[in-house]
Amino acid sequence: MDACFVDVTIEFLAVAFHSILYYTSVYPESIFETRRKYNVVVYRSIHPEVNQYIDLCLKTVAECLKAGRLTRIEFAITDANYKTIYKFIFDIEKNEHYEDTMDAYLIEIEQNLRAFCLKLPTLIERIRDLPEDCSFSIYIHTDESAAVSIACNADLEGFPMVEREEKQEECDQIIPLRRISIRSYNLDTYIEVS
Repeated sequence: MDACFVDVTIEFLAVAFHSILYYTSVYPESIFETRRKYNVVVYRSIHPEVNQYIDLCLKTVAECLKAGRLTRIEFAITDANYKTIYKFIFDIEKNEHYEDTMDAYLIEIEQNLRAFCLKLPTLIERIRDLPEDCSFSIYIHTDESAAVSIACNADLEGFPMVEREEKQEECDQIIPLRRISIRSYNLDTYIEVS
């Protein structure tokens, strides 16, 4: 897997996850600080346990990306009974039409990542208000060999790996966010409203 793709994707997912938490008000605004990324203001949690969970998930995502064994990441906002209300989906697919000379300085990638960050708060305003006692979970879709590799990795031993049955979940609405081409891969982003 392209190391540049892995680095850019992990950096972007970190910004996206913290921004989603901020804009959905899963946690109070007081646990966030402002930063600047992609030439826009973004938010980052300062809560140690929230950051520890997100960082562990991102380390696991990075390992799966390096192995080329990751197809989807889901950032789920759940109610008090852990029923999913919204899922922010990040689908990964190989870009068959990629040429090394395209966007050599990553300018177009940065513009697409900036556009995602600017679009996110306006789309979240359109979705219904969340209950006060909501939470979040991050799910990664990979295969058995990646799961075994993660289970054997001492750096990722705290990652809660759970096998999930493949079943289609119904959603009420799909809100597209953006398709982002990062080197030789595409990252399709959208929201599923349950």
